[in-house]
Amino acid sequence: MSPVPGAAPSARTRELLSDGARRSLLVAILNGTLVAGERLHDDELIQWLGVSRTPIRTALERLAEVGLVEMAPNRFTRVAVPTRSSLLETLQLYAALHAWVAEAVVPGLGDDDLAELHRCFGRVTELAARQGEHAWSRADLALVDEAVSFFAHRTGNPLLLDLLFEIRVRLAFSFSSLRAFGDGAELTAWAEALLAAADRRDGRVVADVLRERFSWRIVRVGGSG
Repeated sequence: MSPVPGAAPSARTRELLSDGARRSLLVAILNGTLVAGERLHDDELIQWLGVSRTPIRTALERLAEVGLVEMAPNRFTRVAVPTRSSLLETLQLYAALHAWVAEAVVPGLGDDDLAELHRCFGRVTELAARQGEHAWSRADLALVDEAVSFFAHRTGNPLLLDLLFEIRVRLAFSFSSLRAFGDGAELTAWAEALLAAADRRDGRVVADVLRERFSWRIVRVGGSG
C-alpha cells in the first residue's frame, strides 16, 4: 500500500493547474479580454478558470515576474499598465540580448544560414513596404521578432530561448496597450544594414545594428509615461 494519501494533489498536478491558469490569463491579457489596469479578483478567477486559489495565485505571481500583472499585498492585483518608458526599456533589453547572441553567432554562419537569414528579413522589408508609418499590430511585431530571433535559435540554448520568450510576451502586451508606431523607411534601412554586415560575417556590426538602431529608430511611441 502506498504511504502517500491518494486524495493529496501531487506537486506535478499543482504545477499543471498553475500552468493552465497562466496560459488562460496570458491569452486574455494579450487579446484584450483583460485590459490594462483591470482588477483581478480571486473569486471571479476561480469561477472562470475552474481551479482553486493556490494555482491562480501562482499563475499571477509568474505573470507579475514578466511585468503583465501588478500585485500589492492586501491592496490589489491588477493587469499592469504599460508606459512609454517601460516599453522602451523592454525594447532595449530585447535588442541588447539579441545583439549579444548575434555577435557570437554571425561569424560562423554558413551559406545556407545566410540564405535563410535573407528570407527572414525579406519578409521584414515586405512589411516595411506595406507599412509606411502606422501603428504596429501584434502580427507585425511577430514577423520582425521571427527574423531577429534567427540568431538565438541557432544557439539551441533553451534557457536563452525561455528568457527571450518572456521578454517577447511583455513586448506584445505593451504594443497592444500603447500606441506604438513603426517607420517603414527606417525598418527597411535597418534590415538592409543588418544583412550587409551579416554577409560579411561581421558579428560586431550586426550587434551594433541590433543594439543601437532597433529600439529607437524603427519604433516610436505616442503619449507619455
